[in-house]
Amino acid sequence: MDAAPAVAPHAANEAKPQPQPPAPAAAAPNENGVQTAAKKSETATGTATGSEMHSNVDTGKVLEAQKTKSEMNSEMVLITICSADRKIKKTFMSLPSRKDVIEKAHKYGLAGSTIVLESNGCEICEDEVLLFAAKEKILLMLLAESDEYVILPPPSPLNRSERAGSSLDPSFVSNANDSTVSNDETLSLASVTPSNSKLSTAPFKEFSIPWSKVPNDIMKLLRGKTSLGKRLNALANLLVDALRERSSHIPILVFREVAQQAAEKYPDSLLEKDREGQQIATTPQSLISKMINRNNALNRPQKRASSSTADLHITSSSSSKKRKSGNGGAVASNGNAKSLALNRDLEEKKDLLISSYRGAAKVEQSTIDDYMKECFPLQRAFFNNSEKIPDITAIKDNWPYIFNKPLLYQHFELLMSIDPRVLEKRFTSEKERLFKFFKMSKNKKVNALEENNANMVRGLAYYFNEDPDYIFKQYDHGPLPDDVLQHINPTNAPWVALVNTPISVGDEGAHTDAMVYIEGQIMSTFPASDADIPDIIAQLICYYYTFNMMYPKEANQTLEFIVIYFLQHTPEQVRNSKKSITSNSKYNQLISKLANANG
Repeated sequence: MDAAPAVAPHAANEAKPQPQPPAPAAAAPNENGVQTAAKKSETATGTATGSEMHSNVDTGKVLEAQKTKSEMNSEMVLITICSADRKIKKTFMSLPSRKDVIEKAHKYGLAGSTIVLESNGCEICEDEVLLFAAKEKILLMLLAESDEYVILPPPSPLNRSERAGSSLDPSFVSNANDSTVSNDETLSLASVTPSNSKLSTAPFKEFSIPWSKVPNDIMKLLRGKTSLGKRLNALANLLVDALRERSSHIPILVFREVAQQAAEKYPDSLLEKDREGQQIATTPQSLISKMINRNNALNRPQKRASSSTADLHITSSSSSKKRKSGNGGAVASNGNAKSLALNRDLEEKKDLLISSYRGAAKVEQSTIDDYMKECFPLQRAFFNNSEKIPDITAIKDNWPYIFNKPLLYQHFELLMSIDPRVLEKRFTSEKERLFKFFKMSKNKKVNALEENNANMVRGLAYYFNEDPDYIFKQYDHGPLPDDVLQHINPTNAPWVALVNTPISVGDEGAHTDAMVYIEGQIMSTFPASDADIPDIIAQLICYYYTFNMMYPKEANQTLEFIVIYFLQHTPEQVRNSKKSITSNSKYNQLISKLANANG
């Protein structure tokens, strides 16, 4: 409460009205013994004294704040800082001042005079901001005048080779201790989507996570660095719904990028931890899986009644109920009507594709290609049906064109955002390196192999102590009778028989036919040679992923290595195990040995 204006009695007596013009009054001591000048009026004197008292109070607050600031700056904090190229990263204790941090960074081999945030290059201009960053465990960067800040995209299995060839250290991956968390409330896919991405990712390049729409209880858990538990489903559903506003077809690459963005902002809540609370993952696999499952569920066609009249009745009934709740119900009704219309259109295209395959209708190949691409959501809904898993006969009855290689490759590329033809190119480029490694092997089965494509696969299988016959097998005495062909397959998983027909009278020469088996049935037959082996392996991989099939245990590691090394895709887990193959020491040893093999 402010003190009431008051003037000492003797000072008031001296402040009597003076003749005009007024002469300056002499200084007189007040009741506290402080010399003050006499004022023109009693009111003026009172105001001056009150202001002086306010000044004393403000001065006290400033001194107290300075004292608090001084105490705060005397506390040591943990600093994590890296060089401009991110190759040097140091952690040390320092006073929370830019000067002290720079001096200590120089002591540990870092050069530069400007501290910025590693996540976005924003310069830290105040010591208080530095203290906040240290307490929030935000990674810092030290820049010199000659340094230019470079944005480092998050890790992605699709651009591993690009990062390996760049000037940046590909092993530098933000982890829990880095906490490279942006303070922005939105993150854009444009900064993390490779420039050479396929057209299927184009609608999502400018996508930003709508954090403002996330429920308050989830945001509270995220900001409190607490696991979401069952609320992770709600977050996954919200992200999928936001993505589907752009397109109903969402490549898996997009799910991974969006989930990675969310995990970079809130790593403590979205990355997996061990029992001691230490983070043991760099990607939010649980969130990715839930997003994919949600999207697959939404892509399933709605159940249709037996007649169009019933369809109209159901739609009318549901819309009348929703109209009671206001305009929101009308919008939802319109959305359902559009969804039903879209499903009917896709079902009609599916029926036309089946009729075309059976010869009942004539359809151009370009139209078949387009319809298969447009019906991708229906195909995924069919293949992902967990209530009734379709067997190979049902797949052939409903989507017969999927066994056409170009259309199989088209579906795989839509699903994975990876061109399966990459496998053939890598197979060729790594052939010399692999056979140099095989020749140095102590395993006689490996070092005795002749140099060809088929033996590349055999050598990998022998290295992992697996059976290559569960991937493909050659038969030298063809052609074989149909009843024999139908029963020679060793597994229900995708598998290839290479049947060699020797030279005989009247034949132009020996030739080989490749027969693709799935669940004991021959799905396709085509001429093949050793040069076609990479393409055949690519087809098998496409079948595994398209139909959600598991690798046979007899060739599990071999097939997984082919996917990772040649297709350059790192799966979330082995297709018949919860354990990632990258944790397999033999796999890591092979990668290391191949890297050291000159080729």
